[in-house]
Amino acid sequence: MRINGNVADLILAQLAEWGVERIYGVLGDAIFPLLDAISRQDKIKFIAVTGEVHAAFMSSYEARLTGKLSVCAASAGPGAVSLLNGLADAFMDGSPVLAITGQVESKEIGAGVKQYFDQQALFSSFVEQTNIAVEPGSVLSMLVAAVRTAKLNNSVAHTSIPKDVFAKAVSIETMSASFVEINSAPFVSGSLDNILQVVQCSQKPLIIAGRMAKIVKEQVFKLVDLLGAGLIVAREAKGKIAGQHELNLGGIGKAYLPPVLHEADCIIIIGAASYEREFIPQGTSVIQINDRFENIYQNTVESISGNTGLILENLLQRLDGHSFNRDWLEEIKRLVQNRRQELAAESANNTKPISPLRLMLDLNNIMPGEAIIALDIGEFTHWFNLGFQGEQQEILLSGRWRSIGCGLPAAIGAKFACPKKPVIAMVGDGGFIASMSELLTCVRYSLDICVIIVKNHIYSIEKNKMLAEGLIPSGYELTVPDFVQFAKSCGAEGYRIDDPADIQNTIRAALELGKPALVEVICADN
Repeated sequence: MRINGNVADLILAQLAEWGVERIYGVLGDAIFPLLDAISRQDKIKFIAVTGEVHAAFMSSYEARLTGKLSVCAASAGPGAVSLLNGLADAFMDGSPVLAITGQVESKEIGAGVKQYFDQQALFSSFVEQTNIAVEPGSVLSMLVAAVRTAKLNNSVAHTSIPKDVFAKAVSIETMSASFVEINSAPFVSGSLDNILQVVQCSQKPLIIAGRMAKIVKEQVFKLVDLLGAGLIVAREAKGKIAGQHELNLGGIGKAYLPPVLHEADCIIIIGAASYEREFIPQGTSVIQINDRFENIYQNTVESISGNTGLILENLLQRLDGHSFNRDWLEEIKRLVQNRRQELAAESANNTKPISPLRLMLDLNNIMPGEAIIALDIGEFTHWFNLGFQGEQQEILLSGRWRSIGCGLPAAIGAKFACPKKPVIAMVGDGGFIASMSELLTCVRYSLDICVIIVKNHIYSIEKNKMLAEGLIPSGYELTVPDFVQFAKSCGAEGYRIDDPADIQNTIRAALELGKPALVEVICADN
């Protein structure tokens, strides 16, 4: 398709041809020509949000959910800087994101003018590739290189465009999607023979189902049964890995570490489990199966990367007839049964303020199977990991960067990507304070997202970490507003739960409302 317009027109037409439907961002002087071009076409929408950092988070989680390229944009100076926290999340967790930032006019670059800084120097720590367009003829090839890099490496690419370059005339043919499509090859790196040898010698195996495992869950269950292995479900695989399997020990973390974790002689990680790996005891033989070589952890005794489904099918065939340790199997079953009995008892905990674990257990009865649940950062995530079983839900969370305030923007990105699915943001009061302005974005675009706030007036995980390190907790108290009134002032609906008996009915009502809703749950500091 030939574009006769300016550079901004070219960028939009090219991104639309490659399947981009929206750009998250905040308006600013240096991207005026881009916004002007958006108003003159109808294929790409500009999602105007309240903060650049949130725009980057939205892109990060939309890309993570869909596996497709997502785009965010910001102006020069502070706007560009504000993107970095969200881009770091995408960079650390492997989300294909393109960040477009405006820059001062070409003649002013390096001249010490308002809002100028060397964007490439600053962005280089958190993107796979960063470049600047200095003349119109280079924009298309630069865009191709950036998008190919983001897709090939599941990472972030960044392009700076001076304001005057945006507005310069071009007449050029766009490039077809084939120029930037990346097809994953069934390339295998590693030795299946070596893995087979370690597995066959193991008497006490555990399997951690990580991020990739939700795509190959049937093979994962077959491997668990074939080895008589305990199953640990990583946070990102919750929901997609059925919680009711008889060997499912659930998640691990600061709230729960099963004793068999220290007894295991072999732990098989399928996919990525960035949070769970820090709890694996030193000296344990760790095997990892992943789709990408660069995602293999350094402490593995054996590893293999490539098409995970094909690797597991091959491994299952070669393990056919394997004899497992029945004493180990019975120990796993006993632990699973004991854990379920303990959780069942907690389901009857009617204390006030509400136990966060009771809240998470009640969610099992009301969360729609097709729901997307975006988790912020905070101690409540440990209780979610312990109590929420899940059956079909998609869980979104920050694996390595873990910035507070990512939960609501993640939910917004998910809702734009999957408008027909129920979307829930689970946040602490501290995390919500960091991104609460984006509730206005939910209202502006009529996004029926349900925000559930675990409210306890403190940064509880930091308080408890300081206590665990023998320090005197300080700085953990929060000054918290009335979130229900805040929600209503934004045009959303607000609910408050202070009695455990009201959890299920109130949250169910919020989920069925059909408009943005906030549920404030008054919880204990556990």
